[in-house]
Amino acid sequence: MFENVDLKNGKEQDVIVAVINEIKTFGDDTKKQFTAMNKVYSDLQDMVKRGINGGLDEERFQKLADDVSTRQVALDEFKAAAAESERSHNERVDGIEVALKRIGKTNSESGASYEDAKNFQLAAISSRNQDMGFEAIEKLGVNVEEFEKYCKAIDPWIRKYGGNNMHQMDADAVKALQIGVDPDGGFNVTPAMSSRIIKKLFETDPIRQLATVESISTGAIEWMVDLDEAGAEWETETVATDNKETPRMDKKRIVVHPLAARPKATQTLLEDSGINVQNWLADKVANKFMRTEGAAFVSGDGVGKPRGILSYATGTTYGTVEQIDSGAADAVTAAGLIKLKYSLQEYYLNRGIFIMNRATVAEIMQLTNAVTGDFIWKPGFQKDSDATILNLPVKMSYSMPVSAANALSVALADWKEAYMVVDRLGITMQRDPYTVKPFVEFYTRKRVGGDVVNYDAIKIGKCST
Repeated sequence: MFENVDLKNGKEQDVIVAVINEIKTFGDDTKKQFTAMNKVYSDLQDMVKRGINGGLDEERFQKLADDVSTRQVALDEFKAAAAESERSHNERVDGIEVALKRIGKTNSESGASYEDAKNFQLAAISSRNQDMGFEAIEKLGVNVEEFEKYCKAIDPWIRKYGGNNMHQMDADAVKALQIGVDPDGGFNVTPAMSSRIIKKLFETDPIRQLATVESISTGAIEWMVDLDEAGAEWETETVATDNKETPRMDKKRIVVHPLAARPKATQTLLEDSGINVQNWLADKVANKFMRTEGAAFVSGDGVGKPRGILSYATGTTYGTVEQIDSGAADAVTAAGLIKLKYSLQEYYLNRGIFIMNRATVAEIMQLTNAVTGDFIWKPGFQKDSDATILNLPVKMSYSMPVSAANALSVALADWKEAYMVVDRLGITMQRDPYTVKPFVEFYTRKRVGGDVVNYDAIKIGKCST
């Protein structure tokens, strides 16, 4: 949490660090977070109101804005974690029901999870590029006991063995590891690590959290797109129509691209460490994956990486994303945000969510509606509510540009309709104890793609020149 906070100067750093330390003290006590944010936000509103005539103390305002936005980020992450925990709980309950129905498929008495074993098998098949249908995979059966043996064998292998040294392991451990071996000699990460990576991505990246996420077992996903409609016109009894307009279709394709990290540790650390090596690696890799793919979802050019929402030319035709001018140079304005909001079709507007940098949110905190005089940004004071701008939810993204001339600093979309994230099943890891001795390198890899899929469901707010 907060690992990617952009600190502009020492004073801001002191404020944010102090708030983060206080949040850590509170832990998951969201009630205290709400109370603290409510008080600071009231002070911020009073300062803005006083500053309308007497001038705004920019330094004091920035400190309060940093305090509020930092707490809002924490509350958003707590809420996302709670939602994910509930989803995971429901999946486990469903998994127990399935396991009870299929109890004859396993000879394990250890209580190992059937669902984890099945997910591991799916990842193993996927990493080997064995494109089998899910129905065929289901018929293979799942051996939970073998899976449990693999999980017990992988940790000592990571710490000490691998490559030509595998012969030093006992025969049962080597046999257990063969369950996860792929044609190149790498090993699949256990489902515990895979789930940990996915969970962390879910909690920290707003586009992945909001967009449609598809998991595939091939290198790309394709579907046909209905671009327009047939022509029609009135005709008379004696004059037939000349309208021959025929609707056309196009094919949309999203390719998954390799995303990799190569963390390393000394052999001595791996042998002597008292921590869980898999969890440590999972945290490091998850953070790297999160930041890299999050940036691509925003500004990626689609060449060897996902294509981002800001990479499209402005326009209202298929293949373009309309950009709405803010009406002021180097700044976001209330009028510009109102114009941006109502440029989105009503069908998508009802599910619209703003995404912007936290620095942009701080600017918007002092904007008011010219008609009502109300502040257009409001924090999420309830456990089940988000911070809002013009009564639409807002999420903060570290990858979005800050306000500047020509900057595309605000995005508004029905994200489920507008953007799709595509994951290729399986995360693989290879252990390399030779290339960078005395370090052991862990080559961890996944494949992910992303692209805008509905150009009418997204609008971009642009600062003027």
